[in-house]
Amino acid sequence: MENQDQVIIEKPEGPNRKEQLDNYFQYVIQAIKDPDHLLSDEVKGKHQFGLITLIAFLGLVLLSNLVGIFQYLDALRYLGFSDYFDYFDRTISYGVTLALLILFFKNNASKIDNRYDLNFFFEKFGALLAIPSLLLLLSIPLELLDVTIYLWFSSLAYTLLYLSVFMISYLYVAKNNIKTAIFYVAGFYFVYQIVSLIL
Repeated sequence: MENQDQVIIEKPEGPNRKEQLDNYFQYVIQAIKDPDHLLSDEVKGKHQFGLITLIAFLGLVLLSNLVGIFQYLDALRYLGFSDYFDYFDRTISYGVTLALLILFFKNNASKIDNRYDLNFFFEKFGALLAIPSLLLLLSIPLELLDVTIYLWFSSLAYTLLYLSVFMISYLYVAKNNIKTAIFYVAGFYFVYQIVSLIL
């Protein structure tokens, strides 16, 4: 009986472990406070949370662009649908480019390690895009209030997106090769611009 009591007493002491991320908010807090833990070479099984963050980031890009519609509503009232569509093209361009990049990374990195699948990259990108998503979330109400500092937050968010591409390239695909990682970032930029031009 004493041994059983000891087991029961010892069990509750362990819920503070870093691996235990029961909900999305804990995942985001972990990604902000200790991103190194989520960005290790191990698979943490948090790809669902990473995918949610990727979708949230794209949703916030769309929302921040839609804020511009309200600011220029009088001018846009006389314009056609194509002018409204311009507010969606950035989101679509980033979405398509990120999807292509993740597929490209998965194909290249899976030759190095079979753990590097789509879920792996969802998890790692999600961890890195938590802070850019929060910055965009902060910039939206500031833009609505016409506080010009919102540009600082949104610019930093997009800068951190490119830094995220570099980090994923450097850590998992290029494997500590800075030149190749920079090449991937440049490729991401040019593909984004091409997709944006097509739209």
